Amino acid sequence: MSKIGIGFAIAVVIVATSSCLFLPQLTGAPAEGSISLEPQILPLDAFGVRRAEIVVEGTKVGVFSFWIENDSLNLSFESLDGWMFSRIAFETEEALGEFELDESGKLDIASFSTNVSFENVVDFASYEVALDFLGDFTTSFFAAIYLEMRNSDDIEISTIPTVYLGTIFRDSGQIDLNAILTGELHVERRNCLAYCDLFLINEGNTEASLVTVELLLEIEEEGTWFEFEKVKLVSFEDELNIAPGTYLNISNEIPVKGRTRVTADIHSINSDSIRLVCIFESDF
Repeated sequence: MSKIGIGFAIAVVIVATSSCLFLPQLTGAPAEGSISLEPQILPLDAFGVRRAEIVVEGTKVGVFSFWIENDSLNLSFESLDGWMFSRIAFETEEALGEFELDESGKLDIASFSTNVSFENVVDFASYEVALDFLGDFTTSFFAAIYLEMRNSDDIEISTIPTVYLGTIFRDSGQIDLNAILTGELHVERRNCLAYCDLFLINEGNTEASLVTVELLLEIEEEGTWFEFEKVKLVSFEDELNIAPGTYLNISNEIPVKGRTRVTADIHSINSDSIRLVCIFESDF
């Protein structure tokens, strides 16, 4: 049994008011008004599920997760701390171009095949969607997610509809990214600035297609690491492919705060195992 899915995190800024609709920013979501459909690729947990917390003013108000099991997409939505779901909408497609857009070029939520508004808000919902629309050798798909939530004070939040990339294990057409890519990560000072140098080489005999690279920056406080920024070095829209025997060197200036840990997350669209992570720690 293989499991894989898509997750995201939501952060919301709340003002002292009620009966208003707030727009949170999803991790990796397009800026408000943007028409970019670049899909987001987020890490798996140890059990093969991708999940994220929904956060309002530093408080976790919900958890979302989904994974693949028995050739079906399983989604789970759970609210916390007095918040409830008032609307859940999502759509899955094999290709980005298959999503319907509205007149402004944004994702058309009304066209989503699952679009449920709850007259009586709910604290939990789960769905199972058959993936029989995928081709026999397809190793990836796309999911667009949109949520609305409400608390007992009638304060409402909604998410910017965002596309996420999911992968599904196949007996063929799938690669183990750890088996073909090796690399090194270095951070050093140059002219009073901190630079990250990432070196990758494809030592396998299979191309890593549509590779993305994101840096996670963390600061240490009393023995605990806290995330303070993410820097995307290569996005899905860059259409980066790493052929067998190809070397890749990426250099980028990064912010640092005291003792900083830098983790490089490297993903490929045709990989079911996206776990190549390089870490560098130093005092600045």
